[in-house]
Amino acid sequence: MSNFESGKLIPTQEGLSCKVVKYLAGGGQGDVYIVEYKGEKKALKWYKPNAVSKPQKFYDSLVDKARKGSPDKAFLWPLAVTQQFEGSFGYIMDLRPEGYYELCDFMLAKVQFPSFKAAVEACIRIVTAFRLLHNSGYCYQDMNDGNFFINPKTGDVLICDNDNVSPNKTDTFILGTPRYMAPEIVLSLDKPNTQTDRFSLSVVLFMILCMNHPFEGEHWLAPCLTPDMERLLYGSDATFLFDPQDDSNRPVPGVHDNVIRRWSYMPDYIQNAFLTAFSKDAIRNPARRLREADWLKVLVRFQSDIVRCPYCSNEVFIKDASDTPCDNCHKMLPVKHKLKLADYSITAAKGTRIYRCQIDRTCNADDALDRIGLVVAKDSDPNTLGFRNMTSSIFSATTPSGKARQVKPGEVVPLITGIRFQTPEGKNIEIQ
Repeated sequence: MSNFESGKLIPTQEGLSCKVVKYLAGGGQGDVYIVEYKGEKKALKWYKPNAVSKPQKFYDSLVDKARKGSPDKAFLWPLAVTQQFEGSFGYIMDLRPEGYYELCDFMLAKVQFPSFKAAVEACIRIVTAFRLLHNSGYCYQDMNDGNFFINPKTGDVLICDNDNVSPNKTDTFILGTPRYMAPEIVLSLDKPNTQTDRFSLSVVLFMILCMNHPFEGEHWLAPCLTPDMERLLYGSDATFLFDPQDDSNRPVPGVHDNVIRRWSYMPDYIQNAFLTAFSKDAIRNPARRLREADWLKVLVRFQSDIVRCPYCSNEVFIKDASDTPCDNCHKMLPVKHKLKLADYSITAAKGTRIYRCQIDRTCNADDALDRIGLVVAKDSDPNTLGFRNMTSSIFSATTPSGKARQVKPGEVVPLITGIRFQTPEGKNIEIQ
């Protein structure tokens, strides 16, 4: 069919119409237009005739998703579905704002994060979005580097292609993209579900942090990757680059220098998370894969451990909340204060955030990213830091001498060694 002309009115399933403004882009499954809908500019994805299997079931799924609404603002979710019109149909979603780039652009070095902290923030936002998606009973099915649009400056994330999202363990419209599929999907042993999503999620996180696919090492250096070889590489013989028991697929110096260097920088708790996510056990047993809550705990810790060098502005990964040398200017970064949390201590630097999952080992996943505290600088003296209560509750604070006082929401307490805060739930934060 030919493209819709500007001004074309297309009726929606709810009885309103959208007006075509202009053609935006085309793909194998359909075309995308800018349209006016409810007085705002939106995007319309219009399917080519016969582009999807089981079109009525696919259409009904779109209508259901639009009715239920998005599980998280990160998803460019169907807002409305058109009527079945002129032999096909489409759905309306928000337009992608300026400043966002596909993950594949980062992998090809067309775009770079200006800070590692922004890359970790992107990981946190992706994990959070998929936690909410899975909690809503959906699985994504087709995670790949073309689904994610990331703002490199802020780490903000938008996730597209949500038309293929379906309820967990139901008949699906698509299996996925081979490099991102779980091994059991590659080998046609299962259908997409929450556990296969979790495997794909770990792949995406590794690619953002280490800039390489976790299975593409020495085994990947074949003259040509045939479908049978892909089944081996991503399926039956899938082997993590840094598997401690199997070194057959190590990254090759001169070819995989990025991942070799980045892996060496990763804190041990991040390395251990990936070693668990891509262990032979997790590859073969979906129940052993890391959950979203597991990823959030290590990622927020990592974010807390990234500090700017005061001498050269290089980012430094602080080790064990202790003085750490800058790998750029080689000067020692002194850690004046740290915050003792439930399982570890973090550097108390300007901008350090404390989340509920860092002080409460058993917190509900929905509360994991509740912000508990923030380290701030005094307006008149940037070198004087304090701890701000970011909750709506009153903390109790005890000084080293045993004097107690209340800390109201929004109140800032100077960072003084020995002060202990306690939340109403009895969780502790201590300044060291």
